[in-house]
Amino acid sequence: MTKVYSHLSAEERVRIDELRNREGLGVRQIALRIGRDKSTVSRELRRGLWFASNENDSYRPYRPKRLKTGAWTARPFYSALTAQRKAETRARRSRKPLRMAYDPLLSWVMDALRKGWTPELIEGRLKIEWPDDPRMR
Repeated sequence: MTKVYSHLSAEERVRIDELRNREGLGVRQIALRIGRDKSTVSRELRRGLWFASNENDSYRPYRPKRLKTGAWTARPFYSALTAQRKAETRARRSRKPLRMAYDPLLSWVMDALRKGWTPELIEGRLKIEWPDDPRMR
């Protein structure tokens, strides 16, 4: 029997948020309640962490271990909104870069490879032959 993978929905992320932050359940209990594998929940919790002082992922303050009060030292918590936003950003990102989609570049590189040129030689020669054409890279 093959396993079918599906992404977590926004509703499932909200449910994870409720179970983790309001009820204080662990990964295994959350996984049982939402009907997902514990590794899926664990990965989701890692991806959706939000620090009270780190709204835009640009700053992580020093938090000494002996100081246990205040928002700066509060443990990071799971935010369904943050997790959903990150998931949507990852989904929009290109998975495969377009390589040599420009036909003249493809034919020139193939000819050079047939002549026995190395990729380093080809790269250097392209920069010399077409210094102002970014499509020939």
